[in-house]
Amino acid sequence: MAKRGYTRDTIRGGASEWDVSRPFSSYVRTLATLLAHPIRFFELLPRIPDMRAPSLFLIFSGLPAAILWLLFWGLYPALVALVLPLPLSFILAVLYHLGVLGGRYGYVVTWRVLAYPLGFFLPLVAVPMLGLLGAAYSGLVLMPLGLTKVHEVGVWRAGLICAAVGVLFGAAYYFLIIA
Repeated sequence: MAKRGYTRDTIRGGASEWDVSRPFSSYVRTLATLLAHPIRFFELLPRIPDMRAPSLFLIFSGLPAAILWLLFWGLYPALVALVLPLPLSFILAVLYHLGVLGGRYGYVVTWRVLAYPLGFFLPLVAVPMLGLLGAAYSGLVLMPLGLTKVHEVGVWRAGLICAAVGVLFGAAYYFLIIA
């Protein structure tokens, strides 16, 4: 018997979420759904303040990302790719949530929306040419779709929020790394 307020779908993660009992096959399925059917993914995403499945998805996404960083860039970037995604997601979610204030749900649901595109992006960022494409798809397609479908904010508002966060992080990258 599940706790009061929880159903089998919320404990195991609904039809669209990452299933913790089958991590590898569920990870591949989630990535494929985010690539092929992102609207359906965000329509089915449960709007509950449960952080377990997205947290584990981000941690699991860090494993292939760390392997790719190790192959392309070395040990220290691989360790960063393994440890940084979860704390970074909480900071990024604050920025996105400030943009959707007055939306339908709270911060944790905004974080849930962010966790899956970020997990999609993590392995791609290590590969030299795929990083930019992954950033564009995750930040300018998946995130606006997620904010629009989950928080029920307008498409233009979600697009502007995601573009602003992208410009902010692009400028930070430029000034910290390149300049």
